[in-house]
Amino acid sequence: MGYYSELIRYDNVKTNLPVEEFYDRWEKAKQSLIGTDYEGDLDIYEWEKNSNGFSLKLEEWYAKHYGDWKLAEFISEVIAPSTSCILEFVGEDGFFWGYYITSGKVDEIQYVKMVNGQIID
Repeated sequence: MGYYSELIRYDNVKTNLPVEEFYDRWEKAKQSLIGTDYEGDLDIYEWEKNSNGFSLKLEEWYAKHYGDWKLAEFISEVIAPSTSCILEFVGEDGFFWGYYITSGKVDEIQYVKMVNGQIID
């Protein structure tokens, strides 16, 4: 079975890399996981070049996103300086998580329940 989630937000990835180098780095990122516990986790993601950089392309947005952190790390390695990208997910149990990604850095987004500016449990 496994834990299903949906990728509900993904920003375009702006990069200074030539198209072929971007795709080469993506293939190397996937190959680097062979023989590890993460092998195959990035295989559900594909990239598509567009006028603003690269966007994710998936057959199914609702899937087992076990490679979410590795995906975020890859983006941090190819994203152009002074730009950012957000990935957000929601799990089958309603749990939200996400990443704020900049060049060389991945920060986890914290989701806080609030009412009228006050944090609630």
